[in-house]
Amino acid sequence: MNAGRQTEFHASCGHLISAPADRAGQDVRCPHCHQVVRVPRPDVPYASPVPVPTSAVEPVGLTAVYVIALLGGLAAAGYVYLVAFDDFSESELVSVTPLWFFPIVLGLYGFVSQRLLRRMATGGARTLHEAARMSIDVAGHWAALVLFPFLVLRWRSSLLVSLAAAVFWAVLLWLFFALVFPSL
Repeated sequence: MNAGRQTEFHASCGHLISAPADRAGQDVRCPHCHQVVRVPRPDVPYASPVPVPTSAVEPVGLTAVYVIALLGGLAAAGYVYLVAFDDFSESELVSVTPLWFFPIVLGLYGFVSQRLLRRMATGGARTLHEAARMSIDVAGHWAALVLFPFLVLRWRSSLLVSLAAAVFWAVLLWLFFALVFPSL
């Protein structure tokens, strides 16, 4: 009788998931965060998202810094490679790369670290490493390259993590240019 009915509810990560209605009161795995969650009984009001604790929300100004850095870096890269590419020599292209690359890295890692820290604050993960591992499990193993700084850092500040990630990528960029363009 209930075989075709689905129950929709929010998992502890905040994602809306559905499960067969006859599984009410049983544990299922969230397809988004892979946490085991209990399917609510019809008389339990679980239909609203889990609120994010105020301690998990970083200042709006910091998010604005990430947005400005990301958009500024993308605009600079677009200008260099789509508008003024022919005006630059190889050595000039190499020398302006950090001007667009690091703002993009800072902005992206800022957003990712804020999301991972929020996952920790809402109880979805105990450590930054665990939150990053969960993201790698969802996105695939290739994501480990991008999420590498989160696997080794223990800080709870998105700004510190973003700056450390920018330094990490600066070293990789320097090595790339030193090996591929040693004469520049």
